[in-house]
Amino acid sequence: MHRVPILRRKPLWLATLALCTLAGTASAQQAVQEPVEQGTIDWRKANDEVSQFKRGHADVLKWEQANDSKTKDAPAMAPDLWLKTADAAVRQAWRARPELSSSLSQLGAVNQEHIAQGRWLEVDPAVRRHVDEFDSVLDVAVDTRKVWWNAVAAQAVLKLQQDMEEASSAAAELARRMARVGNWSRMEQAQSQSKLGNVKLQALKSATEAKHAQIALLKALKLWGISSSVGLPDSLPDVPEQPIAADTMQKGLKAVRAVLPRSEGLRVQATAQQAFDIYKASYSAARLSQDEQKLRQFIYDETVLRYNGMLLSVWDLLTETATQLQSGVTSINTKRDLLIAESDLQWVLQGGEPANFVSIGAGGGASPE
Repeated sequence: MHRVPILRRKPLWLATLALCTLAGTASAQQAVQEPVEQGTIDWRKANDEVSQFKRGHADVLKWEQANDSKTKDAPAMAPDLWLKTADAAVRQAWRARPELSSSLSQLGAVNQEHIAQGRWLEVDPAVRRHVDEFDSVLDVAVDTRKVWWNAVAAQAVLKLQQDMEEASSAAAELARRMARVGNWSRMEQAQSQSKLGNVKLQALKSATEAKHAQIALLKALKLWGISSSVGLPDSLPDVPEQPIAADTMQKGLKAVRAVLPRSEGLRVQATAQQAFDIYKASYSAARLSQDEQKLRQFIYDETVLRYNGMLLSVWDLLTETATQLQSGVTSINTKRDLLIAESDLQWVLQGGEPANFVSIGAGGGASPE
């Protein structure tokens, strides 16, 4: 088994040399034979450089690609607009609808802030009695928050899928080099290539989903055809330590039923229980996924240590890398589902009626036209 033990006191050329040995190149043998004078090397710089190769072969391949001018990607274009929070997206969507300006004035700055930030339970349902188009204001807010969360999640998932593609590409390249020198069979190389193809397909799918999510967000902001992209944060917020309590839900339900006609109140009562059940399930899934991701990070860190100690192979490391990244994808999706489910619940407790509820692991909620 060919290994690159990663020790901070090894210079960069040793890591590169190991990869060259894996490929069976003559240049690697020549590098071994050529003596290096002690005074010609900046060892501190070399130690700093080699520390970037935490994952051995996989990171050396990444370094090779990054320093190959043929494979460097063009710099990404800056987004036309940055929306770093969901409430900023809601305010932008409201500004794009001048027909709501009068209703927003009637609503008042404090209630606007509560709604934009998703703190709907702090808004007295009785306010609907003196706010024109109150439901329209809420509809825009809830739809915008949903598409913003979906866009952030899709972008984060795409990044992880690209990382998985990178790890799979490293595995496929190592397999190719090992097969070339006779250390692997053609079948083993074909299996590695097949895995890479599947990962690339998933990455393409994630890229398409991220693009569709951006389009839905641009439409919600009435910027479709005007702007090409919106800048978003890298991740969704962490799962809260405690979920919305049942008595809090019942208190909100009682308040909204008091200001609605009896038939509407009965509808809200039935819908609220459904929304709360889905919210609780979404919260449990998100907490479990977040805890699982922390465990996978620990396992990954331990795998790196054992790999560097030559106790595990590069294939063990690449497999654990893929597992950790997939855990991250699951965590992102369940966080998104929780945020959407919470938004639906609070909307219902203001008299709203979602077209559909979130399906755990699949996203959900209506998208604005």
